[in-house]
Amino acid sequence: MSHNSDYRPSTITNPFSLGNGNDQVVVFEGSVPLPRVNNSPSDPQSKMISFVFSYDEDILNSVVLGPKGRQYFVVATDARKHLITATTIIQSTQGTHARVDWHHSNPTVEWIGLLNKQRTGSFLRLTQDRKRRLMTFGETQLAWWPSHTSVLLSTEFSEVIARVITSPTNSTILEITEESLAQGMLEIVVLAVVLFMSGRPID
Repeated sequence: MSHNSDYRPSTITNPFSLGNGNDQVVVFEGSVPLPRVNNSPSDPQSKMISFVFSYDEDILNSVVLGPKGRQYFVVATDARKHLITATTIIQSTQGTHARVDWHHSNPTVEWIGLLNKQRTGSFLRLTQDRKRRLMTFGETQLAWWPSHTSVLLSTEFSEVIARVITSPTNSTILEITEESLAQGMLEIVVLAVVLFMSGRPID
């Protein structure tokens, strides 16, 4: 994974928390909603599998490692004159990739063969009450929302199918159910995590 020498990481190093030490307040900074959600969904019904975004500076230049340390994705970001222009997410085994174009007022995202080019704010739609971001997988509507020190992804039936946790050791942890993996949901979930952990506005 290469790092552009002109790249400067976002000043938002952890968009999930405010405060110091263990007294963390979950928030969404910039690209994700601010308020908490009071309703708690049910616990996941199938086993969770962990994937780790490992990086030196932030998630926009990272590798995604799965079970047994296998590399699943590479996330690389280009910058010109200290301005981020584009982020590419490459699927390590199949070679498919997503591209996020940041260099205009309405960032766009596309995953070749999986997701048509669209605005990032359409891919992760902010609800009217600003408490959740919605995304669609096939005909299923899913919702991202903050809960304690993590961000959860739940179905319309309020079943948790994924969670995202930040680590103090320069990593972000994605846990996703085996059932969701079997349905082919990993790519779109990884893309969503990169977007809302980028610290950049997406609307």
